[in-house]
Amino acid sequence: MAAIAKARASRSVFIEFLAVELAPREGRTLAVAHIVIGCVLTVAIAMVFRIPEPTYMAYIVFLAAKDDRAASVTTAVVGQIAVTLAVLLALGLMLVDLSEPALRLPAMALSTFVAMYALRTFALGPIMYLAGFVLVMLQSVVDDLPSPEALTHLALWLWIVLLVPVAITVVVNLLFGQSVELLTQRTVRKVSSELEAALKTGETHQHLARWRELVAPLLQKQPHGGSRDRRRPSVSLAALRRLLDALVILEALPEETAPKAREVLSQKVGASRAALVRESERPGTPALGVVPSNDALSGESAPAVVAFEAALLAFQRELTSPITAVAPADTHKRQLLAPDAFTNPAHWQFALKTAIAVMVVYFIYTMLDWPGLRTSIVTCFFVALGSVGETVHKLVLRISGALIGGLIAGLSIVFVLPHMTDIGQLSLLIAIVSAGAGWVATSGELLSYAGLQIAFAFFLGVLQDYAPATDLTVLRDRIVGILLGNVVMTLVFTLLWPESVTSGLQATLSQAQQAISAVLNRSSDPAEARARTAQALVRAHHLSLVRRFELSMLAQSSGEAAPVPLVSDVERVAGEAFVATYDTP
Repeated sequence: MAAIAKARASRSVFIEFLAVELAPREGRTLAVAHIVIGCVLTVAIAMVFRIPEPTYMAYIVFLAAKDDRAASVTTAVVGQIAVTLAVLLALGLMLVDLSEPALRLPAMALSTFVAMYALRTFALGPIMYLAGFVLVMLQSVVDDLPSPEALTHLALWLWIVLLVPVAITVVVNLLFGQSVELLTQRTVRKVSSELEAALKTGETHQHLARWRELVAPLLQKQPHGGSRDRRRPSVSLAALRRLLDALVILEALPEETAPKAREVLSQKVGASRAALVRESERPGTPALGVVPSNDALSGESAPAVVAFEAALLAFQRELTSPITAVAPADTHKRQLLAPDAFTNPAHWQFALKTAIAVMVVYFIYTMLDWPGLRTSIVTCFFVALGSVGETVHKLVLRISGALIGGLIAGLSIVFVLPHMTDIGQLSLLIAIVSAGAGWVATSGELLSYAGLQIAFAFFLGVLQDYAPATDLTVLRDRIVGILLGNVVMTLVFTLLWPESVTSGLQATLSQAQQAISAVLNRSSDPAEARARTAQALVRAHHLSLVRRFELSMLAQSSGEAAPVPLVSDVERVAGEAFVATYDTP
């Protein structure tokens, strides 16, 4: 009975998680529309002009689509540079190793190692990572092409394969995408609206970590100074910091706080939100800065209420005052190489493990003479993460997405594609499935990768050629390749130098405690210290969730070798530190 109750509770938590992640939110429909338009136009162009690899062209739209215009353009530029570099390197390597497997195989392993090592240690790591991936993929198809000329043509076509979807995605985002300012406003309105409602019901604590995860990434997107268009309210870096302060202070608000006090605070949150959207203050809403009467507060909750009110007042003041230069939360200069690039063995171990996995899957499908499993190499590159917990988490998302996307593709091949006669009908099918996959892909970090995998598996099955797909064996081979890559990656990362997420969690909690100490010691820049605390809490919360996947894979002794403080305890200490040191109006 206990096992049944536990299983039911797990299902209930999972359903609640999906309900939260897949719920509509402001701007989500527009983001999905961008993905759908990009995929439809890309597939149509690929089919009309018979561009090779339409599957990867459509999938690149998902990879290039970001929350704001600036991020989309940056991703596009980085990707194009990487593919250009990869094509040039591939053409050079063909002169040496085209007919010499004894040279080509070590070149593939070395390319994988260098790409993965650079990803963790080099400032230009993303470019080298993408270049290494394209280079390895080109080297892996040598045996399947009839002549060197065909391989050369494929290498040159790859530049177009990336250019078309990237150009379409950039144009769509520049014309219809949201700016960083609009993204910030929408996020702040969403968080403040939910906070206003949660304060009334007393259900704030279970949402605080999620709200901080929404707000904290915006700190890195904001300009750190200069003027902005003041014709409409803007959320500055300083205002975001004040909002994060309020979300940390609430950790110290006791659950037994009087309902009347919660109602007053809820009204004040509403007044702050009204300052952002230019709404007139609603009747009966008390002015910010007025401390509620003592009979509305319990003695235990009064300090937290006063500090929270001070943070709200500062937040509203930042919303309505001219924007001034503010130092970024991370004051360290960007370095070309990571400080521990040559001293931390975890970097070369990660790169070597990925290289081993890539070569293992390559040998497996080559020895089996099963070239359809080449998607296993793609899997090894894109599922590789630093720790076992992160790798297993992505494994679950990738397998789930592959099975769902493969099922949709299989049903389409059997029941839908035989009745299609023109590219317009194919575009409609692409639009429908892309919309569903895009909706999942625009979820939070714990679920979004499943949407990417649904789209990839579907495109692999449906976009086999320039005519309606009729062969289920191609779909079968590609899905099996995805599963093979996941299994090999999981085995390699759990058996060879398993890098526990626990160590990362401990380091992050240590950073949070150091930042809390700086807050308590009233450092020269208290706003920066509080921002570092909030960002560390966000990272710690994410790692604590990922750690659950790891504990089921590693030996119990390794998972519990060193005690780890509860993230909730550190969050509560941070809230109390903010309350004790926050300046009141």
